[in-house]
Amino acid sequence: TALTLRSACSSSRSRLPMCVDEPTAGLDPRERVRFRNLIHALAADRIVILSTHIVSDVETIAGQIILLRDHRLYCCASPAEICALYQGKVFLLPAGTPLAHGQTLLSEGQGTEGTFLRVLCDRPPEGGVPAQPTLEDAFLAIYGEGQP
Repeated sequence: TALTLRSACSSSRSRLPMCVDEPTAGLDPRERVRFRNLIHALAADRIVILSTHIVSDVETIAGQIILLRDHRLYCCASPAEICALYQGKVFLLPAGTPLAHGQTLLSEGQGTEGTFLRVLCDRPPEGGVPAQPTLEDAFLAIYGEGQP
């Protein structure tokens, strides 16, 4: 697929916008990196519309992200701006900690001290350690089940 994209782009002198849908799905890590680098290079002189659910691809490639929700424009911002919306709202808690009202589980992970929970809430939870929000946190907060 990378060869096909490269051939199509090099044979065209036009700098028309390019749309790619799930370009790295199913690729091994080395090929994903190569393909992301290729898309990033092509985006230097054209608009590239990237449709994907792989957040690490978006973090690596996108300078600006458009998020749609309920068939409407929800957000149009840089990855850093989107993450900043959740600054002071993402916390780490030890695994097994019961979540209080107003706390949303974003994900679970492994750290040096064992398993932890990444939680979204408006106020610091008891025993919570502030965490730097990631694009994945933002995505889960925006598209999570039961979110307004």
